[in-house]
Amino acid sequence: MTTFCSQICEQGFAVARMAVGAGRRRSRVRPVPIEIHAMGPYWEPNTQERTPLGELVASAKDGGDREALDELCRLFAAWVGELDLAAGASVVAVPDAPGRGGHPVRALTDAVAGRLGVAAVSALIRRHSTAPVRETPPDERPALVATAGFEVAADVAGAHIVLVDDVTLTGSTLDHLARLLESAGAASVVAVVAARTRRAELAD
Repeated sequence: MTTFCSQICEQGFAVARMAVGAGRRRSRVRPVPIEIHAMGPYWEPNTQERTPLGELVASAKDGGDREALDELCRLFAAWVGELDLAAGASVVAVPDAPGRGGHPVRALTDAVAGRLGVAAVSALIRRHSTAPVRETPPDERPALVATAGFEVAADVAGAHIVLVDDVTLTGSTLDHLARLLESAGAASVVAVVAARTRRAELAD
């Protein structure tokens, strides 16, 4: 894990704000009403090679490497702690599909909650599995996400939500969840993700 850490720290992390305030970027389908902060890129530019961060995420997410997960949580929590987030925010994980375990989102969520000094809140559930979002054309992703059966399962009225995920592609899932949370009364929703990825045709 020392190699991962040193390479990632040398590479540095740029906060990727996919939609911020008055400058919110609009997708081809609908506006994204949520700030999405990404710790860094999953892929090197114009190649099928992962960045050091991408390698760390892959080891933690797909390789079941506990040491990699611990290192990712440490780096991610420290990075989130430097963001300008609402005091006393509720930290909420993007839920996995039913029966799908081993993903690092829960561990990342707990790490962020610990760093912010708050409790993680199980405010969302997911009823159904779907096809992978990254393999779906961009204009079909919102409809695909809607079939996953996400529901708000806790009282979020007046809460400032920090939504946690491991990777994001276009933000369709985070957009959908932000809308659900805001419809349930959340005062604000900001997403933090470990890595931003890209179109399926450029990924392995």
